[in-house]
Amino acid sequence: MTDISLSLTILARAKVNLYLHVAAPDAKNYHPLQSLVMFADVGDGVTLRPTSVAEAPRLSCDGPFADGVPTDDSNLIFKAVRRFEMVTSVNIDRHDIHLTKNLPVASGLGGGSADAGAVLQLLRAHYAPDMADEALDAIAATTGADGVMCLWSRSALAEGYGERLTPIDLPSVPAVLINPGIACSTPAVYGQYDRLGQFAPIETSTPFRSIINIDHLLHALSGTRNDLEAPAVYLHPQIGDLLSRLSNEPETLLTRLSGSGATCFVLCDTLADAQRLAVRLTQEYPQSWVRACTLS
Repeated sequence: MTDISLSLTILARAKVNLYLHVAAPDAKNYHPLQSLVMFADVGDGVTLRPTSVAEAPRLSCDGPFADGVPTDDSNLIFKAVRRFEMVTSVNIDRHDIHLTKNLPVASGLGGGSADAGAVLQLLRAHYAPDMADEALDAIAATTGADGVMCLWSRSALAEGYGERLTPIDLPSVPAVLINPGIACSTPAVYGQYDRLGQFAPIETSTPFRSIINIDHLLHALSGTRNDLEAPAVYLHPQIGDLLSRLSNEPETLLTRLSGSGATCFVLCDTLADAQRLAVRLTQEYPQSWVRACTLS
């Protein structure tokens, strides 16, 4: 067991959907999907801090997007903690939790699920180091459809409702993430998607098994799309304006919306290209959140 007198911090990495194919709602009124996900080297910071007061952990929050983040039981972090306690019969009463909220809220980057996954990683390290990965998977799955993928933050093909994961080996890719300061409601975007009614079949075969460089990746992605992009743009036309602008930047190899938005991503050839583009976008969109990063 890790020394409980120590604080431990982990990066809750941002999730990026390189593509997202969404089928019509099924008999359960859920949308089957297929998506290729990668994870950025930017994200929220999650820390377990030892406390001398034996009581339920408290959640504190700071960071540029801390305003409005709940610190009560409605936060997915606490859902993960309670489930961990139930499964392990361990009382988490020797640590408080601190969240540094660096990712925009409701941004299509899986921030809440990533925070919950980071807490589970820390709880296992402190309280149950012998817990099998499969047991941690099962706990993460209770936090949401993308709970397991955000627990491990590994490139994967996601299918079903997002819970069926196939690890995919992909090269690291330089990228820029930009959020125009819009909180994009996932239920609202899915609702608009259903109203548009433009459902396409999900392909069962994928061309991502032998990607060795960014050119191969771009070729494979050329036959894909984000089905939630059109409804998100319908609800928030600024997203469409931003995507149009990004597509014309000299460093841009591919630009799309991530998830249900409102964060857009740009794939670049080199990290220097990504950093140069990020500097320019920061100057031109001072109210937006912009980060150069590497996806892996």
